[in-house]
Amino acid sequence: MSNPSLGTIACPTCATEGADVRQTKRRGAHLYWQCAECGLMQPTGAAIQGRLWRETDWHAGAQPIRPANVPQAVERGQKPDFDPSEAEPEGDAATEAQPTERPSAARGVGLLLLGALGLGVILATH
Repeated sequence: MSNPSLGTIACPTCATEGADVRQTKRRGAHLYWQCAECGLMQPTGAAIQGRLWRETDWHAGAQPIRPANVPQAVERGQKPDFDPSEAEPEGDAATEAQPTERPSAARGVGLLLLGALGLGVILATH
């Protein structure tokens, strides 16, 4: 039997509304969610546990236990404030993303596959 639903959240993976948030009874008391699109997701990292703790819309009377890796400073049910009418803060160029010096591994694999495809075309035409 699965653990009872303690609340709901927009799925952190696909943003589908209404994913059920549940909690393990094992060591760590980690939160997890069940999404209609993604299925059961049980990550235990501190960042996602903090997000689930903050952003879940808890059912009335729900008494979740703070996950072991969520600091006391993180308040339960406190969604971050976002006002789309606010202008972005002024930033300097140093905070902008800088291109990396070496290409990513995915780019290398893509070039390798492209080369293999080209070789296959050459061999198929001869």
